Amino acid sequence: MQLLHVFILHLNVLVIYGKDYTAYESNRLNITQFYRNHLLTRAQTKNSSQTIVAVGLGIIEVAGIDPQKQVITLNVNMELKWCDAFLQWNTSEQLCSTGRNRSEMFFTGNEIWTPDIIAINGPGKKDRGIKYQYPALVICTGIVRWSYQDKLVSYCKINVKNFPFDRQYCSILLQSTIYDSSELKLRSLYTVIQLYNLINTEWKIVHLTIEEIDIYNPHYSRNFSTIKIDIELERFSRFYVLKIMIPFSVISALGLFSFCLPTDSGEKIALTVSVLLSLTIYLQLISDYVPKSERGLSLLTLYSNTIFSFVFLSCVFNICTIFIYYQEQFIIRSKMSKRKKNSFLHNLHKSLSNLNQQRWSSLQQCGNVQECLSESNNVNALEVLSDIRHIRELLMNLFVRENSTDFYQYLSSSSKRSVKQLAVLVDRIFFFICLILIPLSMVLLFTANNESGVSSTATNQLLDFRKTAVDPKPIFRGCPT
Repeated sequence: MQLLHVFILHLNVLVIYGKDYTAYESNRLNITQFYRNHLLTRAQTKNSSQTIVAVGLGIIEVAGIDPQKQVITLNVNMELKWCDAFLQWNTSEQLCSTGRNRSEMFFTGNEIWTPDIIAINGPGKKDRGIKYQYPALVICTGIVRWSYQDKLVSYCKINVKNFPFDRQYCSILLQSTIYDSSELKLRSLYTVIQLYNLINTEWKIVHLTIEEIDIYNPHYSRNFSTIKIDIELERFSRFYVLKIMIPFSVISALGLFSFCLPTDSGEKIALTVSVLLSLTIYLQLISDYVPKSERGLSLLTLYSNTIFSFVFLSCVFNICTIFIYYQEQFIIRSKMSKRKKNSFLHNLHKSLSNLNQQRWSSLQQCGNVQECLSESNNVNALEVLSDIRHIRELLMNLFVRENSTDFYQYLSSSSKRSVKQLAVLVDRIFFFICLILIPLSMVLLFTANNESGVSSTATNQLLDFRKTAVDPKPIFRGCPT
């Protein structure tokens, strides 16, 4: 069985090498075989020991900004261009032509040498093999052009202080992870960053610059060629204004107009409490839209908390107004309750109890109780009638006194009207205080937090193909001779 497998293997090798290939296929097999035998052979050019790689970047979409992880994610189209002397051919079977009928081949990223360029100031990608599925175009002169879509994830210091009217400033550093500046040099393929197929998301790219620098790596004690991309983004805030801030303000305005309700209606506190409950539920609904970060409160959070505090204060103000409105009645009622405890009826009850005790003791001292009762029946009946008549007179006097008390006179007096007028005046004062403080606090809040950051003084290198049809001219022209 093993001999059979060996025989089949040798037969396949003889078939492969015995097959007649075209010039295109023969050159392609030679190139792939060379890089298979020299896996990490860096691309080289004539009269130069340094490989120059031109990088062109086209932004497709701002995928998102995570303030909790402090990262920015961009979906981009990477365009790399370099020269490789090992990818040149000019044979009698396949002549090198650079004109309209130029001689070219396509290779995958795994078949030839490709630069390992990543965003070094990012957490790294989980799957780096996707870009190797895109083919690389190779011209017979050694020029390689490799275009693929990639996802750039870079760390960025996210400031949510002005959310949802914030601007973010981020820097992306593109660099090789293996070759230093003496071996590989990164250049800009174009003088601009292209936005030819930008997808509109929550963010708008306002300003962008690209710079070629060298960064010293203390771990390797070498300089690495780097392309630094500074990007300024502005958030589209229309959604947050229409869906969150305006409805929140309308609901909170109901608490402000609770001061316009009359105090006798008994609905002032009920209205403000209902508004507080509505705002609490609304805050739970919008909590998913507020960025979760420990680096400070956002403008939207301060706005909602301020409005909620003013509605709470309006509830407290209404309680104070109602207390002033009914303060005199409460005081007089408390006095009358104390007066009733020490009223004449209470003393009368004590005197009758004492009288009954005296009569019962006199009956007990009598030897024959029946004779004492018979003798004193007429006397007791007259005394009881006299007591009843006396009690009736006292009750009539008490009824007249209570009808003419100061409590009922006070309710119809001018002092009572003055207290009600004072309560209404205090209610109007609180209304105007809240009416002035709420807009004023909002203006101060937005003015203090909506400070624009300092943008770069360099020229904006952003080219939006949706506004112009002029193609950028590449800086990288051809391979050195």
